[in-house]
Amino acid sequence: MPTERVARLVVLVCLLAPAGVGAQSSAPIELIVRVFDGLDDITAHCRIAVYTADTRTAPLVPDLRPGTGYHVEVEPGLYDLQITWHGPDDTVAIEWAEHLSVLRYPDEGGRHIEIVNLQPVFGALLVRPPAAWLETERDWRVSAFLHGGVGRAGFEPTGGADHRLFILPAGRYDLVAALGSTELTVTDVEVPAQRTRLKLLEIK
Repeated sequence: MPTERVARLVVLVCLLAPAGVGAQSSAPIELIVRVFDGLDDITAHCRIAVYTADTRTAPLVPDLRPGTGYHVEVEPGLYDLQITWHGPDDTVAIEWAEHLSVLRYPDEGGRHIEIVNLQPVFGALLVRPPAAWLETERDWRVSAFLHGGVGRAGFEPTGGADHRLFILPAGRYDLVAALGSTELTVTDVEVPAQRTRLKLLEIK
């Protein structure tokens, strides 16, 4: 078979190959979802449905694990979340969080934590310490301050096995973290509205 015909055949096979083959070979990611109303954790009062972005069929239904949120395995990609909230006085509200990027990043360890806040002025900041800090039995701590405001009253996080979670008004913040006498300071970290920011602390 002439070389030119072979080249054309290879191109044709590539064009006819299913577009999803590469995506299907990607390892799934554990998506963890928590829901807040301002500073209040209302995850236990919500139901979550996970849709591939811009679709409204075949939703994934995560499992609720008390204390950590809703868990479900997904392929890397973009997703829309439908949140059904059973509020006070038996009121029911349905909210959407759309086009959330769930991709595999080395510093996320095969999982992605997404915080949804029903109040549009709030965002979330996940802080992870240096890996060496997690290898000790000592507890580490971190506080957040409005950018340029270190020394004044700061914001305190909620606990976590390998991270600390801050629910904050959207803006820019400075972080002060410590393990024993070792202290790390990170300045000007942006927390976007209605999004979850991950910040990995590093020892320089």
